Amino acid sequence: MIPKNSIVPAAILITLASFPSPAAHALEIRIDYTYDTGNFFDTQPKRDAIEAVADFYGNMINDTLLRIDPADFSQASWTPSMTHPSTGGTQTIPGLVVPEGVIIVYVGARELGGSTVGLAGPGGFGAGGFDPWFERIVGRGSAEAAVEPASSRTDFALWGGSISFDTPRTWNFSQSANATGSEFIAIALHEMGHVLGLGTADSWDNLLNAGTFTGSAAALSFGSAPTADGGHFTGSQTSRLFGSFSATHGTTRPVLMLPGSTDTGSNFDVATDLDLSALVDIGWELTPPVELKTTALSPITVSFNWQSVSFKNYNLQRSTNLLTFPNGSGSISGNGALKSWSDPAPPSEKAFYRLAASDVDPVASVASIPQAIRAADSEDTYNSISEDPRTVENCELAH
Repeated sequence: MIPKNSIVPAAILITLASFPSPAAHALEIRIDYTYDTGNFFDTQPKRDAIEAVADFYGNMINDTLLRIDPADFSQASWTPSMTHPSTGGTQTIPGLVVPEGVIIVYVGARELGGSTVGLAGPGGFGAGGFDPWFERIVGRGSAEAAVEPASSRTDFALWGGSISFDTPRTWNFSQSANATGSEFIAIALHEMGHVLGLGTADSWDNLLNAGTFTGSAAALSFGSAPTADGGHFTGSQTSRLFGSFSATHGTTRPVLMLPGSTDTGSNFDVATDLDLSALVDIGWELTPPVELKTTALSPITVSFNWQSVSFKNYNLQRSTNLLTFPNGSGSISGNGALKSWSDPAPPSEKAFYRLAASDVDPVASVASIPQAIRAADSEDTYNSISEDPRTVENCELAH
């Protein structure tokens, strides 16, 4: 494979240019160990593992979440709350300021009982002030996430949340291979999905109908509406793994957000195309990282492959001057597997190639919001609102 930005020897007369990539850390998922009072994350490899999971999601989410700071608003106050990861009680966090583009996830561990391996979800809050302040807390800049009633929400935003892991078990914190114990990476990916709204967001609930999840991206990925209950996909549903943590891209495996996480095979069961599609359906803007690999390169043959997702279309573009990049391949639909393209007529001189990705069905802005977060006649009235922390039960380990 020719590294990006490298120049092939003159005898080949072809160069490979960098392709557009998503902005690094459009969303920072900040892991906080303040309430890890049992010292579960007491070594660097453990912290590296949970932070790698946070980075996996953060590196592909493009949403800009606005800052939450009562000092920015008139007569505003708030007290965020979350499920204490080490005790299970409700923990308030007075004085918290959440920076722009950041969510804060508190982690820890306790005995969860039975076969439960993890418990997670977004935090809650109590707040006083006026409508713009409430809209900032709930929507963080997205009207569709803050609209009332909650049954009309098509987007999701949060200040943060918490994840608890089960203590009376042996854990494998490797980021690359199965070993003795429960696979931490797979469980942490599942639980972080709950923090990000899978099974917990109003926009998830609003897509549940008669035991199915009716999101359009999920239906495109799965071929029909997948079955789901209040907090998980259900049944024996499979999808294609998104290549990460040494898992092979495109391998058909059980969906990550099933209630029983699998713990078999030589690689981890990680997020699948269906799991990522569901994040799109509940309102997140996703551009999963993709690596363009050269599979053949000569003066007469050039071909590539890359990791695809079903909610993106791809175009392998070619230029001879780095000034214009005509559509070389035309639109290629992703499907969660490796996609490939060969140039049918490489130029006799040098050429530059790049991969462009676009949404299959860009989500249009909501033309009319049913109403503001509170009634219009209350805009100038000091008020208070609250939301409880949310969690999903029955996250178990299936062998």
